Amino acid sequence: MHFTLLVAGALLPGKLADALSASLETPKLIARLRRAQSAEENIGNARRDGNAHLDWLARELFSQPSPAATAPYAYAQLNGAGSPQNVWHAEPVHVEVARDQLIVQSLVVAPTATESAQLLDLANALASAAGCAFVRVGGRWFLTTDNEWVIDTSPLSAVVGTPVSMPIGQDAPTWNRLHNEIQIAWHADAVNRTRDENGMQTINALWLHGGGRWQPLAPIRYSHVNSDAPELLGAASAAGARGVPFDDSLSDRALLVFDEPLLAARTEDWTAWLQAMMTIDQRLARHASDAIDLVLTGNSVRTFQSRHFDRFQPWRRRTLTEALTE
Repeated sequence: MHFTLLVAGALLPGKLADALSASLETPKLIARLRRAQSAEENIGNARRDGNAHLDWLARELFSQPSPAATAPYAYAQLNGAGSPQNVWHAEPVHVEVARDQLIVQSLVVAPTATESAQLLDLANALASAAGCAFVRVGGRWFLTTDNEWVIDTSPLSAVVGTPVSMPIGQDAPTWNRLHNEIQIAWHADAVNRTRDENGMQTINALWLHGGGRWQPLAPIRYSHVNSDAPELLGAASAAGARGVPFDDSLSDRALLVFDEPLLAARTEDWTAWLQAMMTIDQRLARHASDAIDLVLTGNSVRTFQSRHFDRFQPWRRRTLTEALTE
């Protein structure tokens, strides 16, 4: 069997990679990387936000330049069918002002169904005038628009914890006006008063991204996509492949997408990062004789082609630090 394993957040700056590699108990990963053949990647300029996997996935699954239109495929996966309208991710977030800059934070405590219903009702009372509507599907928030909006915005994972500006583009003024009105309405609502009294982040903003209209995607080279992300599962289906949960058994020509190291690296929780990498090692132990393409990402992408006959290549002696260094 031959499959591809994408590990987002595996690549780190040299000194950090060196320090963490010394604590990694990952014998299967070490053995795979030691003698694997390195393959060059050419997917554009290196990033500075640790999200090079987004560029790789845009190319491999969506057959689009990054940022890909992920929202219509997440909506279709969660809803059971695509929408005839344009669909955007409209993710509830907490925004703080720091030195005249806006800092976007993911919510530590996600809104409950009741909180979501209340806040989305307030938002929809304002949205109709802008020709759009908010919907909640499978616990995720989306914005549907009758017309195609041209707005330049980045995926939420690429902006969390960093200074951001309001979206720009032809239709950005429409969205920015609506967003300001929603923020004012939410600020005075009981949902946020209660969250604030209970020491939780208030839900004071929405992050719009990944907008587009569902359409079939070009066929991909993978038979299955193993992931828990609805946008990736939906893209797999739209490209003629099968999307299955991350923990499902692997099939030949499958793509396994693992992003826990990225989530840990973003919060500098290096204990969690080590544990995530050891989880991958346990997964590799089940596939000792299989061919694997290991795709490691951070600010850039490195691919290692690991085959059973690599044991006959004794001149390849790559260290774990070398493999995990940007």
